[in-house]
Amino acid sequence: MERLLERNLYRHFRIIYFLLHHHWITIGELSNELAIPARTVRQSIGEINEYIQPAKIESSYQRGIHLAYGVELNPLYIYSAIYKQSENFLILEEVFLHDYPCLSALADKLFISESTLKRKIAIINQITLPYGFEIDPRKMDIIGNEKKIYFFYYSYLIEKYGVLESLLSKTELSIINELITEFFGAFRQLKDAKREVYAYFNKIRAMLFISLHRIQRGHLLKPHDQSMDPIPFSPSLAVREKIAAHYKIDCSKSVLYHLFYCFFNPRYAWSAAELAEKSRKDPAIDKIRSALFECLSAIEQAEGLFIPHKERVLLDLYNATSYVSGPTKILYDPEEEFLVNLNQYYQKFMLRTKQKLVYYLTRSPLEIYLDDSVIDSFLFMLITSWDHLQKQLEKKAPRVKAAIFLNSSLEHNRFVLDDLAYHLRSRLDLHLVSAGTINELSNVCTEFDLLITNLSAFELPNCPIVSIHSNPTIEDFDKIISVYDMIVDRKVAEKVPPQKDIESYYIYRNYN
Repeated sequence: MERLLERNLYRHFRIIYFLLHHHWITIGELSNELAIPARTVRQSIGEINEYIQPAKIESSYQRGIHLAYGVELNPLYIYSAIYKQSENFLILEEVFLHDYPCLSALADKLFISESTLKRKIAIINQITLPYGFEIDPRKMDIIGNEKKIYFFYYSYLIEKYGVLESLLSKTELSIINELITEFFGAFRQLKDAKREVYAYFNKIRAMLFISLHRIQRGHLLKPHDQSMDPIPFSPSLAVREKIAAHYKIDCSKSVLYHLFYCFFNPRYAWSAAELAEKSRKDPAIDKIRSALFECLSAIEQAEGLFIPHKERVLLDLYNATSYVSGPTKILYDPEEEFLVNLNQYYQKFMLRTKQKLVYYLTRSPLEIYLDDSVIDSFLFMLITSWDHLQKQLEKKAPRVKAAIFLNSSLEHNRFVLDDLAYHLRSRLDLHLVSAGTINELSNVCTEFDLLITNLSAFELPNCPIVSIHSNPTIEDFDKIISVYDMIVDRKVAEKVPPQKDIESYYIYRNYN
């Protein structure tokens, strides 16, 4: 949904996105890649640098440009800076958070004319309507599919603010934290290690914050979205009174259902046994569960791997389908970044796994929301909840036999071997080699895939060389890993003949 950005900010977004995934590049190359005139790229760089400080797009006469930011920052900070420049997103946020009596009141707050605000709202609505909601300029409210509204603002607030404490008042934070404490106290089955982390509670805070604001404006889920079963939870009188005083809300059954829709929606399953029972009763749920189970089994069989606790992984994936109602990414998704930054061997495994997810979730109609961002979220969930996946993949990865030959003392050679082995043992089979001449070294290296040395500017037949410092640096490790990836790719290509991938089509199809 990056199209919600104004034209110049969308251009900035594309430049930043590209630079975050590349190192040095010339302005000419960037211009060609993005089809943006070089003059406009130069102008955009100046504009971007004004609002992403202390991050900066640096330039070098010899190397070109790259995006630099300190160790205290990450891409989330830069994307948050883009959000803060966008009037379109600010309008969506202000209408959601505050009760403006009329258009002119919001126009005054934003220091723009009422006619400009009308025009912007019309543009925003053209983009958001296909996603199930819009701004009503007469009521100054967000209207449409409540679940889709809820999910859009959940994704937006997490992306823009990251830490919800920076958005909530002390009173709101206190009320929401008390509500969470009582809820988790009532449902001991939710008390497990994967939920006892800050990120999980941050998401629950966002969920409750959004729900409370929507309920405060008079919006509740439609009756057909609600379970007929009684809600097995009621906050204490003290928390009820605080909610009533701050939000002017009575904690009725409908309100509690809306607040904890994630857990109480008719399709959510609290356990694998409950999911099996729901599958027996509801054909739509059974189709989703079966598609996920077949997908996980197909991945295991095709890759020769084993998914420990497969029922738990299946339950987590299924439950995600029960509450995801829209794109999980607006501008930036750390889960997508996780997938992009894996080494090439892992990336190919991820691609094959993603293809199977898409295939099994789209081969027949399922009552779930899917787009590429949602598939990436499911993939991230699968990969990170797959116990010991790295060990299984490393065992299957082709071994790369590396020779260490330094023009230095034996003690220094051993020291470097120990250093490299400490950091790279799971990837390289390391050996010290001895040779009295370069010719002898050439003969010895025919038995190895890679030579690591402190010598420069010489070649060996059929053996890639990585020249390192006397004490390996971060850049040296990067070079070694880069060559390792190249060797593994070659070995995999030699071992597995190319096959026509009939499933790749589904990645680019229209899910819904």
